[in-house]
Amino acid sequence: MFERVEDYPVDPIMIGAEYFARDPRQDKLNLTVGIYQDAQGRTPVLEAVKRAEARLVETQATKSYLALTGDADYGRLLGAEILGPAHGPGWVTAQTSGGAVALRVMAELLAQMPEPPTIWLQTPTYGNYVPILTAARARFATVPYYDPLRREITFERMLDGLKAARRGDVFLFQGVCHNPTGADLSPDQLAALLDVLEERGIVPWLDLAYLGFAEGFEADCAVARQIAERFDEAVVCVTLSKSFGIYRDRAGALFVKARAADRERMHRAVSAIVRAGSSHAPDHGASVVRVILGDPALKALWLAELEAMRARVAGVRARIVAVEEAEFGTGSLGYLAGQRGMFSLLPLTEAQEDALTRDHGIHVVKGGRVNVARLGDGDIPWLIRAVRDVTRAP
Repeated sequence: MFERVEDYPVDPIMIGAEYFARDPRQDKLNLTVGIYQDAQGRTPVLEAVKRAEARLVETQATKSYLALTGDADYGRLLGAEILGPAHGPGWVTAQTSGGAVALRVMAELLAQMPEPPTIWLQTPTYGNYVPILTAARARFATVPYYDPLRREITFERMLDGLKAARRGDVFLFQGVCHNPTGADLSPDQLAALLDVLEERGIVPWLDLAYLGFAEGFEADCAVARQIAERFDEAVVCVTLSKSFGIYRDRAGALFVKARAADRERMHRAVSAIVRAGSSHAPDHGASVVRVILGDPALKALWLAELEAMRARVAGVRARIVAVEEAEFGTGSLGYLAGQRGMFSLLPLTEAQEDALTRDHGIHVVKGGRVNVARLGDGDIPWLIRAVRDVTRAP
């Protein structure tokens, strides 16, 4: 029977990690990993998380199942933090196993509608969107977002592409720290995009994976709050893996804003899809978040630790630019300082990308994505020299 199983596409990040593991060289650099790391290459457990976990050990009274849509207090606290005053009874909320499950639940809900909408994606965009939407059998199309060789957002082309969208279609986009490009919309561009979505009746579907890594947690919630206040229907998916450093604990949420007449049906639909899939979300990570957000002292500690991570990533970006200018007198990577979050795309052709790994031992995700948070001070000149070498005209 199993000989009839077809080949499935492999995640480029997993391919990159596998190639790195196979590389026999000692002098090699892994920029494929999609998690925050400090200058020593470690992903630390935040002190606020440790304290919250200790409290849970002492006080948690049961390990029984939660409701299909999870812990109501977690959803309430998280919704208030991210969506602000506009969060409330108008939103259907589900605790999910990270952001990927929130995305999958919504994709299945849209795919199962009698007249499924088209989900519009930016390109390039997060590598797992297409596998998730494909697995859910959702209908999707793409619009251009970023030109990696020109190192710029193709904003007008994106808006032009959305002219093909119909009323009731959905636009799935990232709020801050765009993955994989690191290039975020400016406030004016965001305002113009929301105008287009509202005028054309396109439902915004916002994915938030890096809250706190752009300008700080409060500022990074601004786009979600604008959408929450402005639209009658909206979707917000959240993962807290990066913001709290709890990758393996799978804490996320799905927020769906619906009109009053539709909310009960939406809640039943979300519950049914959760039941048929993950059934019940894991609760440890979400409980940690609930404890932290519900305690002013722990929340202040967490925000300080999150700010330290944000500052380190921004500092790495600035140092790349400074080192290139000081040591090489060039500014080919200067655009990195104006981008945000852990990821950016190097302006490389496929052949240059291959040469970067083959000749210099620097491993990147296919398409040139690098995790700048992985770079230590000694790695920065290495990367700059390697990029200069592979992009030098023959």
